[in-house]
Amino acid sequence: MTPLVSVVIPHFDRSPLLRAAIDSVLQSSVSQVEVIVVDDGSSDDEWTRIQQYRDVNVQVIQRTDGMKGPSRCRNLGLERSKGHYIIFLDSDDLMSPWCLEQRLRIAEAEPQADLWIFPVLLFAHTPGDEDFLWNAIDSKRDAATRFASGDSPWHTSSPLWKKTALTSIGGFNESVMYGDDSDLHLRAIVSGLDCREYPAAMPDVFIRRSDAPRITNSLTPALVESRRARLREGTTFLKSASGNSELIRVWEAQYFVEAEFLLFNLDHARMAIELVLADW
Repeated sequence: MTPLVSVVIPHFDRSPLLRAAIDSVLQSSVSQVEVIVVDDGSSDDEWTRIQQYRDVNVQVIQRTDGMKGPSRCRNLGLERSKGHYIIFLDSDDLMSPWCLEQRLRIAEAEPQADLWIFPVLLFAHTPGDEDFLWNAIDSKRDAATRFASGDSPWHTSSPLWKKTALTSIGGFNESVMYGDDSDLHLRAIVSGLDCREYPAAMPDVFIRRSDAPRITNSLTPALVESRRARLREGTTFLKSASGNSELIRVWEAQYFVEAEFLLFNLDHARMAIELVLADW
């Protein structure tokens, strides 16, 4: 049976959380779903362990080429997917039992749209232990301006994508490790995809927030360069595709936000700051 929805999960060295993420998808009331786990070079023990998660509805594949990071993994999952719709789920997050049913009901009632965006909720240990949205979706505010100003209203897991729409804009930018979801979503809006927000819907994915280290919160030279790449490529895209001078002006303020971030978070930050401002 061809799956209706493909849920793509990038993974690196956290198999117990991955197991919980997979189980949360498979408990859905929607049966036409496949899970595609793309491992990003975990340790040998972890790779052995997660291969045991394979079953008729779960693929486990390994990234062996391209840039390390979740963007390449998500694109590989997209390439392997068979579903008409795509959802991205991080390996430490959880999907609610009602998520797929809620999203598909709306998508099939409004098939002319390209992606449908839903609220997602933070949690620390158990879903429901916090009552805070990841961010507020507000249809009265311009989403492109919010993304350009650094106030990303949608999480990676917020949209249900029509696969053809997602592939039409090239999927994730694989040179971007930090802000990869924001980069994708801003490109979707500016490219003219039909993006529909449902701020009053029941939050249906749970986003884990803990003190555990996260690769994208580190400041390795590669990640600093990735942050610069996002600014450079975002600027190039907006200037070529938008023509909206106000949106570009809002976007370019992020160069100074980045410089301030580096000043307070990176030892010996002067060189990195000079490079960011030179890019601007």
